[in-house]
Amino acid sequence: MIASGTLAFGFLQQANRTEKIFWWVLMNALLLFRLADAIVWTRKVRQGGKGQQKDLLRFSAGAIATALLWCFYCLYFYPGFDLSELTTCIIIVSAMAGGAVNILSGDKTTSIAYSIILLMPFSLLLLLSPEYYQNLLGGLGMFFSLVMVVSALKSADFTLKSIELRHQNNLLLESMEDQVVARTKQIYDLSNLDVLTRLFNRTAFLSHVREIKQSSIQHKKGFSILFVDLDGFKRVNDSIGHSVGDEVLILTAQRIKACCTEAMTLCRWGGDEFLICVPSNNTEVLVRLSCQLVEHISGTMEIRGHRIRISATIGIALYPEHSKDEQELIQLADMAMYHQKSSISQRWSFFDDHLASRMKREIFLRNRLDTALENEEFRLVFHPIVRASDTAVVAFEALLRWQLDGENIAPHEFIGLAEQTGRIRQIGYWVLQKSCLEIRMLTELYGSISVCVNVSVVQFQDLSFASTIEEMIRYYGIEARFLHIEITESVFSGDKENLFFTIKHLQSLGIKVSIDDFGTGYSSLSVMQDLNVNIVKIDKSFIDKLDLNGMTIVAAVMSISANMGYKVVAEGVETAEQAEKLTKAGVHYLQGYLYERPLELHQVSGFIQKNREQMAH
Repeated sequence: MIASGTLAFGFLQQANRTEKIFWWVLMNALLLFRLADAIVWTRKVRQGGKGQQKDLLRFSAGAIATALLWCFYCLYFYPGFDLSELTTCIIIVSAMAGGAVNILSGDKTTSIAYSIILLMPFSLLLLLSPEYYQNLLGGLGMFFSLVMVVSALKSADFTLKSIELRHQNNLLLESMEDQVVARTKQIYDLSNLDVLTRLFNRTAFLSHVREIKQSSIQHKKGFSILFVDLDGFKRVNDSIGHSVGDEVLILTAQRIKACCTEAMTLCRWGGDEFLICVPSNNTEVLVRLSCQLVEHISGTMEIRGHRIRISATIGIALYPEHSKDEQELIQLADMAMYHQKSSISQRWSFFDDHLASRMKREIFLRNRLDTALENEEFRLVFHPIVRASDTAVVAFEALLRWQLDGENIAPHEFIGLAEQTGRIRQIGYWVLQKSCLEIRMLTELYGSISVCVNVSVVQFQDLSFASTIEEMIRYYGIEARFLHIEITESVFSGDKENLFFTIKHLQSLGIKVSIDDFGTGYSSLSVMQDLNVNIVKIDKSFIDKLDLNGMTIVAAVMSISANMGYKVVAEGVETAEQAEKLTKAGVHYLQGYLYERPLELHQVSGFIQKNREQMAH
């Protein structure tokens, strides 16, 4: 604009006044149009728009049109140029051409065309002039024009390379950002989500619960923990397979999620256990949610051609009523769930004072179990087993008793705790040692009298169990045939291969093996056949129902025993009528209060002597 005004008005003559002013108006109109176009385009880009091919064509057309107007000025007004105007024109168009090499390098065609249009026609005109100095200026103009073309080519190539490199860098950065986002999400998922169900894992759940607890403290509100355990899931895994079991867990997680709101935090705690943190301790809301969860989870699932139906049991603990510690809340909800599994009234339960007392009792007993052996709080009592045909004493069952601070703790109360803590191994070996001592004493005094020892499932999982007993027998110098090992049917739910190996090892030593509480657990005829047990003890629950269907069970067991070669003991015999029926059925041995209650160690010898005196009469 400044250059056009300088040329039009700086060298204004009367002869070409109108034409120069018209040229100046036309040039400025074009420049103003290009300026407006540039402003509109810049605003569009800043608002997120992208340049298009028509934008480039419009810009190039404007630049070429400007060059043509400069060329027109030089050619049209050339005849009236004096030396100063001629020199000014050459300087301006050369400067314009030089500047275009860099400014227009983004488009090679426009840059070259702009330089050629500005310089070459005017330089060619000067070369044809009769004036020497004009020829000189024309030659320099032609040479400068060629230099500008070459420079424009190189500058355009450099600019295009720079743009391409910048574009590649942008793509690389975008790719890296995408990878970082993807990796960050992957790390988050691995750190916080359960791989199978995509619910929170333990770590993430506990972290969220702590945040909820802080919010609850701040706003003086409560929250709740629901502990959801699936009923029947293990059967699915064992009978159909773990891959189907995984799909059951995924579908169960989806059903749980469908029952919950976004404000609730969900977690797969482990195995078939799920946790839900509800930002409310309103019991009506929790009961309604629990009923809905049980209903949805219990719906039939169609998976790989299998119709699967499982259920759920839910335990609920409230903050802050039951505990202010999130870990303990989960334990309390777990306890409420476990307690509710034995109930058929409903599938959900709140933690309550009764369970709190029970928990305190369990904690107390767990702690005292650690020192019970050292403090000599355990003792053995001996329950006689008599031969059915003549009631002669043939064996005693060693029973463990725990007297704690003057209180007799029932075996069903502490045996399970000892198994959970692992203390049962140490206690079990203590029982075996005491029993071996008693066997040595009894056999020395009375001949063939055996002692039966109940062995925990946990002990049978000890690979060195049989070899340890072998060392005990050798150390105490007793005959292995007088030691009977009693196992409950619950051992059959574990590692059968290890179980069979251990029993075979014991029997190879001469130790007799009994199945205790027969008919109440996992045993089957095939298992009994594989084990080749020596004795089967019929559970008291069948003896109590001899007048109903108990006698049928006894008859079946006796029939099988005749073929498989094992002896039968009837437990819980309390009346003479029961003893008579069992004897007629062929039962080999009887045990129960009809003959004697469990005896203290110092009473055993007196009972045997009395029994033998009765036999003599």
